[in-house]
Amino acid sequence: MKPVNLNALATEARNPHTLDLDKSTPRQIARKINREDFNAARAVKAANREIAAVMILAARAYAAKKKIIFIGAGTSGRLGILEAVECVPTFGTKPSQIIGLIAGGKKAVFRSQEGAEDDAAQGAREIARKARPGDLVVGLTASGRTPYVMGALQQAQALGAHTALISCNPQAVCPQAQVHICLPTGPEALCGSTRMKAGTATKMALNAITTGAMTLCGKTYGNLMIDVQPTNQKLVARAIRLICTVSGADEKTAARLLTQSGKNVKTAVVMYRKKTSRAEAEHLLKKQNGFLTRVIDD
Repeated sequence: MKPVNLNALATEARNPHTLDLDKSTPRQIARKINREDFNAARAVKAANREIAAVMILAARAYAAKKKIIFIGAGTSGRLGILEAVECVPTFGTKPSQIIGLIAGGKKAVFRSQEGAEDDAAQGAREIARKARPGDLVVGLTASGRTPYVMGALQQAQALGAHTALISCNPQAVCPQAQVHICLPTGPEALCGSTRMKAGTATKMALNAITTGAMTLCGKTYGNLMIDVQPTNQKLVARAIRLICTVSGADEKTAARLLTQSGKNVKTAVVMYRKKTSRAEAEHLLKKQNGFLTRVIDD
């Protein structure tokens, strides 16, 4: 394997603002790290056009019942898994439709698997098993060159899946990606530790992609988490509060409707607003592809 020239990667360079990190007081360390973190938000702002483009690809894939796959190594891979997992309770998605893959497999979520990120063939095999034409595969790599991710994107392209790359390296070249979200966060406060602002910027971009895609698919009402899955006490309370807010029902009525609707907030709201049964409410929502606003705001 050709050795990597780390000097050419902005994320591996030494940060001139933190050269004396080991001589700094705790307050100074906190201030210096925080100052660097502002670069993450600036980088995401500069990439809004590309983020929106991937958001659209994700929405189209989801609406067509295709998969959205995040794949990466190390911190990037863990962020992709986190994003996929959180979509289930937040938006009511199926665990099989939005998934995260990491170099080294499940073990790598909790402990680094040395060398796994250098295996391009394994990345390709993962995608060959998981992806199909029309799916969206999003590669995550701060350096923009991780072999595992590049192999995955190349295989995805060959399969006829849509592809995107999120990196923090302006010099990254990836012809396998239809869209490259470049987040140039620059040198880390701790040299090469891309779990820091590179990871922060990547998470911010992922937040925007999934939230935007799910909004485009009717899984929000205004800025409300209307497809929340009430799987614990906190989320049940949130679901009841949502029903009250959107329908105007009192809390006792909202709790009853939540039970009668099969713990579906949108169905409960339609039942109350349209004075209809659960079956009819579900039918009305299905006709409008799940967009609550199209059912109750006419």
